[in-house]
Amino acid sequence: MLTSDLRRLVAVALVLTTTFVTMPLSAADFSTPRPVIGSVSAVGPVDLRGVGILQEGTLFAGDSIRAREKGYAKVLMGTGSKIELAEKTDVKVSRDEQGVKIAMNSGTVGFTARTLLRIDVLPFEVTATDDSAGNVAIMSSKSAGVRAISGKVTVRNLKTSESFVLMKGQERLLGLTDGAHSASLAELASTIPGPIPAPRPQTPAGKTGGGLAMDSGAWLAVIGGAAVAGIAVWGLVVALNNRDDIKDLTSSVDKLTGTIAANQAANAAALKNISNAIAIANATSQQQAALVAASAALAQAQAAFTLSGNASANTQATTLAAQVATNQAALGALQTRIQGLQATGDAAGVAAALRDEETLRAIVNTLITTINNLFRSNPGPGVPSPSLGTVAPPTVASASVPV
Repeated sequence: MLTSDLRRLVAVALVLTTTFVTMPLSAADFSTPRPVIGSVSAVGPVDLRGVGILQEGTLFAGDSIRAREKGYAKVLMGTGSKIELAEKTDVKVSRDEQGVKIAMNSGTVGFTARTLLRIDVLPFEVTATDDSAGNVAIMSSKSAGVRAISGKVTVRNLKTSESFVLMKGQERLLGLTDGAHSASLAELASTIPGPIPAPRPQTPAGKTGGGLAMDSGAWLAVIGGAAVAGIAVWGLVVALNNRDDIKDLTSSVDKLTGTIAANQAANAAALKNISNAIAIANATSQQQAALVAASAALAQAQAAFTLSGNASANTQATTLAAQVATNQAALGALQTRIQGLQATGDAAGVAAALRDEETLRAIVNTLITTINNLFRSNPGPGVPSPSLGTVAPPTVASASVPV
């Protein structure tokens, strides 16, 4: 027999053991950060993870996306694949070792696969890759349709492992309750029987044997609904793709037009600056020529003043000759700079050269006027006539030379 204290100890131990063994564990205890697998762009009412988004949202593995009435969602995967959700479409997006997986609950999905992309419409799995495109539509709780727009799309029954391939333009009706699938819509429409044969015990009148077990009227309704849904989804996918392509093309053209305009403006400015540099070079050459003539005239005058004994005039002529030599050196340096600007068309360099040319031109013209006045005030044998000409300013495009 156990003592009273021992019974209490055993009871407490049993209670604690039971508590810890049966204690529920939260998923958060083992949670790890979910990887980002893409982005969602929304037009109209769209829910991401059960919360409405206005324009864009980040897509994580395991997220649900629901496009409500008049809503549309475009999903761009990190792998480059793209899916588009029409209104009243509900999907869940996940990722495993094989790639991205879309679980469809309702609605219509258009897809373009760059890498392996799987879409579950249980019990079927639609697989696409290598730039294949198509759409999948759940038309009711019992039937769905799949269509290949480009490339090839593989459809596999996950229960029976039976599979088939749809090429460009082909489509199939899928039975979601019994896992059956029919021929393509076009083929099915061409083979719908006319008069119904005599009924057999195992097949009620008006019913087709096998397949989805629907009468011809139901088949026509399904075909019509699937065709309309297929055309609508195809039109939606094409229109959206065209809209994106046109938008991208328009943006590229605008950028190219802007680049061309900028290049043309830059080239025009460079050409103007080069033209201005040439004009400045010509004006500098005219100043140099004027100084050469002034230097020769002063040398002649100095000789005449020496012979005549006009010491004061001779001193003025000697001073003016030194000033002429100084300005000739400055003009030579400026001419060297301008030669470089004629090759580059640098606007700042041309503007600086123009300012320097204007400064030197004012000095040169003042010198020439002073020399003419010297000759005019001291006439005599051998003294040149006061006929030295001043230099005119260059003709430049002031708009491209900010002075």
